[in-house]
Amino acid sequence: MANGTSAAVTEAARLDEIGFPEFTCKLITDVFDALVAANIRQTQAYIELLQSVSLSLKNYINETKDDIGGDEILQFLAKVLPPADPASGEPTKVVKDATLTDGDASALNKALATPATAEVASNNEVVAAGSVNDAALKAICDAVAIRLAANKYDLLKEMVKQGLLRIVVESGRIETRLTFTTYGSSFYQKQSSDYHRDSFSFRANAKTGGFVSLWAKASASTSFNSINIRTSKETQRDISGSRVEIFGGVTLNIKTDYLPLNQ
Repeated sequence: MANGTSAAVTEAARLDEIGFPEFTCKLITDVFDALVAANIRQTQAYIELLQSVSLSLKNYINETKDDIGGDEILQFLAKVLPPADPASGEPTKVVKDATLTDGDASALNKALATPATAEVASNNEVVAAGSVNDAALKAICDAVAIRLAANKYDLLKEMVKQGLLRIVVESGRIETRLTFTTYGSSFYQKQSSDYHRDSFSFRANAKTGGFVSLWAKASASTSFNSINIRTSKETQRDISGSRVEIFGGVTLNIKTDYLPLNQ
């Protein structure tokens, strides 16, 4: 019969097979690698930002204006020239076959104007009063893309002035725990019972005959009994267990700061 305590101890003795030291080492290494990789990505992003603003406004516009999406252009036009009738379903007055007034053209040209450093023909003012045909609509959309690219250039320059935005680890704690559970149990029960009985009895009655007085009688009787009873009940129970906990976790407290570049 297997012993429960022995089985539990045997399983617990296999704790080394889990490789807990290797687990802890990998956890620490992975956390360190993640922190280094995050710092490198932040630096790379800032380098890309510096490379963008190192371009002239003209070159930046030429390299990025094609990346301006239709949604951004539509939002710009809807803000500058919203539809005269909101119930019309049009997001802006600038649609094909629409007619723009002198006031509409002036307002839109003012919003589209770019600095002289952009070196855009006519300062990007391409809108004229009258009907909006395909050519006019395309010219307006291209002018909006140029204006939006110039806006992004100005935004990037402001970001550079603020400095490098970093997320750094202020303090941290790496905690590992091991959980290893093993239980063993055994149960044995025995029951037995015996019963034996022997019995014998004899009885006899006799009379002396007609000669003898009626009161003269003889009788004999005998009996034998033997009873053996044996019962037994035996119960053995063995329950044992051991428990070890394994746990891995990382707690990091982070903060954000700026690294000024004008120091």
